[in-house]
Amino acid sequence: MAKISIYDIKQELVVFLRNADLISTSVRGVTTSQDTGTFAGANTHTLAVNPTLVKNVRNITVASILLVFGTDYTVNMTTGVISFTSAQTGAYVINYDQGSTDKIYPDFPQPYLKLSSFPRIAFDIISGDTTEMELGAGSNWTEYLISVVAYDKDQDDVEALIASIRSKIMDNKKSFFYSTFITPTAMGPLIVSPFGKDKIMQRNQDFIIRFIYEN
Repeated sequence: MAKISIYDIKQELVVFLRNADLISTSVRGVTTSQDTGTFAGANTHTLAVNPTLVKNVRNITVASILLVFGTDYTVNMTTGVISFTSAQTGAYVINYDQGSTDKIYPDFPQPYLKLSSFPRIAFDIISGDTTEMELGAGSNWTEYLISVVAYDKDQDDVEALIASIRSKIMDNKKSFFYSTFITPTAMGPLIVSPFGKDKIMQRNQDFIIRFIYEN
């Protein structure tokens, strides 16, 4: 397999968490939009919205066939361009979320956030380890440790949110394109967060990504 960037790993996971509706679209501050039309051998499609507003592509159907991320298409979240692995022909429907803000991010919050910024889900890769697999340095095997943090004003809401995150990822542990296998590992304690003037609670659930082979 070709080299895999941590940017691609994080983008796929943030889109997965946003698509899972762990935090509703209304609370996230986004709306779901739809592009429709007919492809005639299209290799790409540019979403009909300012690309800075695109948060996640939910699904793509062409000629009544649901396309699979990675296998059938990839998305450049900077430009809003969808690239297909093979030319597409037929009527299409593309559902995606757009908005100027969100509550689910692939990085940790800034210290100045107010109560209105929560609930929130944040995550990042906190460590990685790469090992040579064969003589001559022909290929590598990499593992990454990701920490996902749930934030909310109420203790029970934090517990429910972190449990939902854990469950959703476990149910899809072998379904990601860039992360070959992802599984939960350590969970941190429920603590008072430094955000929101000590009125926010938080708990983290860590996940390990295994079996990323590169050459």
